[in-house]
Amino acid sequence: MLKQYELLKKFPECITFTPCPENEISKVSTLLSASGFCALPEEYKTFLRLSDGLSYNGLEFFGIQSHNRSAKKYTFPDIAASTFHYKGYAFFRRKLVLGRISEALICYDKLSNDYIIVDRVSLRPLNGSKTLTDLFKIFLDIFSLSENNKDIDKSDDSQ
Repeated sequence: MLKQYELLKKFPECITFTPCPENEISKVSTLLSASGFCALPEEYKTFLRLSDGLSYNGLEFFGIQSHNRSAKKYTFPDIAASTFHYKGYAFFRRKLVLGRISEALICYDKLSNDYIIVDRVSLRPLNGSKTLTDLFKIFLDIFSLSENNKDIDKSDDSQ
């Protein structure tokens, strides 16, 4: 997962945050579990030890703390607040809202041990993977294609 994270954060305009302290990760994991969701998966804890969130090109992986981005007039949400927002929905029992991309949510499902991407409105699964590493690989492939297309567009403009 470290390799995929390092590749993602190299994309221009990718935003990462200071790593989370271990005690904060444990505190939020316990809070989520005690509230009827699930504890943070170990692989996501590893990610949080690297960065308290990640944002690139509409993709957001949330961290333990919210981050005020005053220049963008935007507050980058945190896992607990994002997950608690869906407390009244039966679909989110034993799940965590770890992030979002476009009109979809990135969740972890404790029952199946899957990372899933679900439509924000219909809650219909769109994609998923068994590991965060595999999910990062999906986004790396998408963003690499996007960056390559930008390079092609720039070379077309120069001709």
